[in-house]
Amino acid sequence: MTNKEVEQLLRSVKDAPEFGGDYSDARMDVVWQKVAAQIGIDPNLEPKALTWRDYYEYYSWKLSHVWLQPMSVAMSAFALIFGGWVTTVNASFDSVPGDVLYPVKLVTERVQITLATSGEQRAKLHAEFAGRRLDEINSITSSSGSDKDTRVKAAVDGFKQEIASVNDELMNIQISDPSQAASLAMIVDQKTDEYEATINQSEPSVPEGSKTDVAEALDAVQQTNSQAVNAIVDSNEADNQPQTEESLQQNFQDQLNDTNTRVALSLGRLTVIESALAKRGISNPLIATIRVDVSSHDAAVHAAMSTFAAGGYRAAFDQLSDIDARLSVAEDRITQLEIELTTGL
Repeated sequence: MTNKEVEQLLRSVKDAPEFGGDYSDARMDVVWQKVAAQIGIDPNLEPKALTWRDYYEYYSWKLSHVWLQPMSVAMSAFALIFGGWVTTVNASFDSVPGDVLYPVKLVTERVQITLATSGEQRAKLHAEFAGRRLDEINSITSSSGSDKDTRVKAAVDGFKQEIASVNDELMNIQISDPSQAASLAMIVDQKTDEYEATINQSEPSVPEGSKTDVAEALDAVQQTNSQAVNAIVDSNEADNQPQTEESLQQNFQDQLNDTNTRVALSLGRLTVIESALAKRGISNPLIATIRVDVSSHDAAVHAAMSTFAAGGYRAAFDQLSDIDARLSVAEDRITQLEIELTTGL
């Protein structure tokens, strides 16, 4: 006989009197009479009517034992877990690449980005996180820990990723909502000034192996600044607002001051090189060529100023960008002369 057949047989005889399975009303009444007589109670008892107090006591017990206790346990567990997480997150704020808690810091930032409800919020968060990466570079370079090059490189890579995300969000907002892009671009423009100052401040203490990485970070800042200025110019051309014009004037003046400072510094470097070579009885005609090239930027600077004053903001910034590119070539040539001079000495 199979298991299935046995199961069917048992089901067919489960109510047979031989097995005590006859649970008809008449039989149940007889059984109850016997049980009541044995335990000494009245077999004809009527069900007791429940009062409000009975219901109150029952549901109070139900609430405390069935609902509140599991809930309190769950809330306690949540408090422990969440409280521990908050403590860990707070402790991770000062961490830098290579620290145990640094991944917690990055995860927390990613969560904030995910919860952001607009491109403007995401751009602001990315800009804030970019500033954190620069703070990490300063912390690493000023510390006495090992593996500085690797840590600085990780922080610089993170900075460039955040800057790239700022650019992406800014470009998307320029397309979807140009009026909103202007206010965001002005914030980004201000942030890039802070970034540049921070990088220049930390550059002298950066390990030699990380100099190239930091230079790349500075290039990323300048590209972001150009993107922000472009967005402000677009907004100004579409709807001339006092705040956008004021921002453009401030930005143009800052770039102009930077260009003039670089020209003066380049001429000073050439003078030092020429003086050092003259003491050794050496003259290098390349110095005069570079000096003429650097000095010629004065005319281009005045032309950019005139263009800006006439309201040609985009053209004026383009002229400054062209000056910047040509000045960078001259600075590279000066650097090469300094290297050759130092090697020769």
